[in-house]
Amino acid sequence: MRHGICSLSVVPMRKEASHESELVSELLFNDIYEIIDENHEWLKIRCLYDSYEGWIRKLQHNELSQEKLNEYIAKDKYIINSPVSYYNFKVLSFGSKIFENKPNSIMLRDSFSPKIMVESAIKLLDTPYRWGGKSIMGIDCSALVQLCAKVAGFKLPRDASQQVNHGDIVMYGNEIKAGDLAFFENEDRKITHVGILLSNDKIIHASGKVRIDTFDQTGILNKDTNRHTHVLSVIKRLKSNN
Repeated sequence: MRHGICSLSVVPMRKEASHESELVSELLFNDIYEIIDENHEWLKIRCLYDSYEGWIRKLQHNELSQEKLNEYIAKDKYIINSPVSYYNFKVLSFGSKIFENKPNSIMLRDSFSPKIMVESAIKLLDTPYRWGGKSIMGIDCSALVQLCAKVAGFKLPRDASQQVNHGDIVMYGNEIKAGDLAFFENEDRKITHVGILLSNDKIIHASGKVRIDTFDQTGILNKDTNRHTHVLSVIKRLKSNN
């Protein structure tokens, strides 16, 4: 199996091998992936971190030998925990990985901290929403949650519909703690949105931008329009042991 490593700040991952295809996710600096298919211009890849698949351009691929792969896997890993950071003449976005301790980074944790998750999300307030985005230039709801969980020490999958399978159910009300995840459903009862609870009546989520809105038993009440925008499905609490 061939592998690669993202040597750019951000690399788009497309649903199909086309510039016009939907953006499904993004690689961040030092994300490692395996190649599972290719054509003359594109590579289909699978991210090692979350097994997410998509197509990237061959021009943005950086081949990784088995020797280097083993070396990187064994190294200590640090995660950028500020919205942006300058590293080796590159501008790195929140959640990017480096292999040395530098300013604006935190060592990859092996235990989950809800407090760090909440603090991380607040750092990203007003980041623009972008479907499939994972960077400070544009982020979607599930990427916000995945990256904040990553910095806080919990490995979550990429999409909200996958993330809902993790953690323990929490009843609405006084049981809610900061750092709990709230999931929201569409008319077909499918999970389509996720956010991080700050309290039993406040939520931070990516909708238009990363924002704080009111949370109640119905769902999310937009503070600007005073209308409910998302219907609550379930609240989950991530366990400390991953």
